Amino acid sequence: MSDGKILIFLESNTKKLTIKSFLGADYNIFATGGHLMELENKGIYNLGVDFDNNFKPSYLVMSKKKALVDFWINYLEKNKPSQIFVATDPDREGEAIAKEVVEVLNLKEKDYKRLLFHEITSSSIKKSLENPLEIDDNLVQAQLSRQVLDKMIGFCLSPLLQKKINAWSAGRVQSVVLKLIVDKEKEIELYGDKKEFVIDCIYKVGKKSFGLNERDFNGNLVIYETQNEAQKVIDELKKNFDLEEKFEEEKYVFPKSPLTTSLLLYEAKNKLGFSIYKTTEIAQKLYEGVSLKGKKKRLSLITYPRTDSSRLSKTFTFKAYEYIKEKWGTELCNFKDSSVLKGKKKNVQDAHEAIRPTYMNYTPDDLKGEGIEEDYISLYELIFNHTLASLMQPAKYTSNIYNFSNNGRKFQMVENIIISPGFFVFLDYYKKFSISKISSLINEDINNIEASKIGINEYLGRRPRRYTEGILIKTLEKLGIGRPSTYNVFSRILLKRRYSTISKRGEFIPTVLGFNVNEWLQNHFSYLINENYTALLEEKLDKISQGDDNYLSFIKGFWSDFFPRFKEVDCD
Repeated sequence: MSDGKILIFLESNTKKLTIKSFLGADYNIFATGGHLMELENKGIYNLGVDFDNNFKPSYLVMSKKKALVDFWINYLEKNKPSQIFVATDPDREGEAIAKEVVEVLNLKEKDYKRLLFHEITSSSIKKSLENPLEIDDNLVQAQLSRQVLDKMIGFCLSPLLQKKINAWSAGRVQSVVLKLIVDKEKEIELYGDKKEFVIDCIYKVGKKSFGLNERDFNGNLVIYETQNEAQKVIDELKKNFDLEEKFEEEKYVFPKSPLTTSLLLYEAKNKLGFSIYKTTEIAQKLYEGVSLKGKKKRLSLITYPRTDSSRLSKTFTFKAYEYIKEKWGTELCNFKDSSVLKGKKKNVQDAHEAIRPTYMNYTPDDLKGEGIEEDYISLYELIFNHTLASLMQPAKYTSNIYNFSNNGRKFQMVENIIISPGFFVFLDYYKKFSISKISSLINEDINNIEASKIGINEYLGRRPRRYTEGILIKTLEKLGIGRPSTYNVFSRILLKRRYSTISKRGEFIPTVLGFNVNEWLQNHFSYLINENYTALLEEKLDKISQGDDNYLSFIKGFWSDFFPRFKEVDCD
């Protein structure tokens, strides 16, 4: 019997509620809650791969999803939807889940179509429904390759670690992240108690202080190895500093590119103090939809939050420019082709847009008093403001540079004065970049000045620092390691396995166990557990996504390299 309704499969129950509020009673919507199937633990090393049959993987429905799948099967036996759409998330993993829906329900090609929702708005939903797609088999193969690859590494190396050094687990990316943390700790240990020093002089004008930093004849900061060396110089300095030259440089502060996942995680940690996990969870909820007081429809406030693209659509860019022009004037719009990636990084898939607001008529202030949690509003405000700033003119300023001499030594003082604020108009960046709106020195006679203080400060510019979550994510992105969908996993695994702790300052500190695990892996599998090889594997997975390689070739090649070394170590 046909109920005449259109059936849509999504991943999230929250997103289901949001989309349902747009579509109404003619649609039934089911949510998968993530993956439905997993590789079986059978065969060689429980990998679930038939090595004698072209490395064919063996999947089964997860036990926790059996009741859900049975419900769907029963529904389809009793009802005949007029159309079935599979609208899981628009990335590699979502494509694989779409394929799982098709397989568990034994759907034929004519029975279903694929939908992609990059943002959840009435117009985008309508556009997706009018332009259904086929499941992208290249993306499915790439996700399959990643699953099998990760299981091969994890299920082979983890038992070895347990047997050899009584440790917990190893993983393709997890173990490289541990290596980065351990390498940084070794760098810190090598640096030891070494200290470096600089001479700092202070010149005061009213309540404002200016620093005079000693420079060599090439303009570089002079750094001393001991306090005694610096003190000897100070003892020889005269009371007054004589101006030798003054010159101006016109400079710019450019806004950052639109938000990728890694940049959002970094900015939220840096500006809001949010952990990677917290930012990931809130961003997902902002995308899936929130309820506002007095509104029947749930609102999805941002686009899909797992992306490595900094591209913005022309439609959105036009709306953002209209907002900027109305609020600050046309001259603050940076009219350029925002579809061009700024400084494209390694392994950028560019499958969809940067993270941005879905509506320009819902400002952060509009959400206050609407029953939305404060942390949600804070993250939305960061996304809203950052996106606007990325489309605005850079801040332009004059750097007034004063070079002084004192007993044959050079000292430099700088005052930065804004010329054109650009994106600074609504972001309080003046203090961060030490830029003033008005000059404090313009009426001062500084041909000969007296410092109010001459002292010695420790210089920390070359001291190695441990990774925080934000810096670790930026490093992984720069190296081309990991993917937006997995950035929130690495640190939690390392903490759970007790390979690392995290300090009160949010820095990762490897434990003795972490050192031992990394040492063992580097002694036996250094070719595999390193930054370059892991990035190379990501590149190969991307090639599969693009149709330039395939699952069988990739997995067969990996296994032929990995297995002999694995067996050799296993038999030691």
